[in-house]
Amino acid sequence: MKNFKYDVTIAILNFNGLKYLDRAIRSCLDQILIHKTHQVILVDDKSTDQSLSYINNNNSLKKLIKVYKNKRNMGTGFSSSLAVNKAEGKYFMRVDADDFISRYTVEIMSEILNNNKDIGYVYCDHHRTDEYGFKTEVVKLNTKKKLYAHGAGILFRTELIKKAGNYNINFREAEDHELILRLNKICKGYYLPLPLYRYYIHENNISKSGNRKKYINLIKK
Repeated sequence: MKNFKYDVTIAILNFNGLKYLDRAIRSCLDQILIHKTHQVILVDDKSTDQSLSYINNNNSLKKLIKVYKNKRNMGTGFSSSLAVNKAEGKYFMRVDADDFISRYTVEIMSEILNNNKDIGYVYCDHHRTDEYGFKTEVVKLNTKKKLYAHGAGILFRTELIKKAGNYNINFREAEDHELILRLNKICKGYYLPLPLYRYYIHENNISKSGNRKKYINLIKK
């Protein structure tokens, strides 16, 4: 059994997310944990806004998070795979830069994994929010179809992601869907009916680009 430096790694994936990046980072750093440790890392997918300048000019953030930069824009599959390879936590969660999480997310979800060795990952409901972070509706992830559509905010056992072959670096979208299908062959997930993840819908969401269906069709072949 590998010895991990932290209990949990939270990986923030960023591409031109400057407007919401601070909110995402703070929500990950401000987790309320009981006898647990966590790290926050950020993978920047060759942003063209001032995201990296914001972090580089903030000395306190530079000390608290590790930043990894793609040399060119590679997509979420590559960035997620990189994050898993850099993770030093026993458990792994991905958070998108325009989203954020409840302060109790890691504590609650990690306790489920700590006390149930047969569970490979835990997923929860989402709160859809407006641009200011105000809750607008609850998105229930109580079916597999809904789970496959919301890959962020899931707490995985890091070693199981690697055992399943990690995220597919060739998938620029739907990489979460494809990974979970492979994971389900070697473990089971646990649905937690609590809205701990905050998901913001806007015109620049990757999920609204229209390409996700193309990658899902590749999975089905």
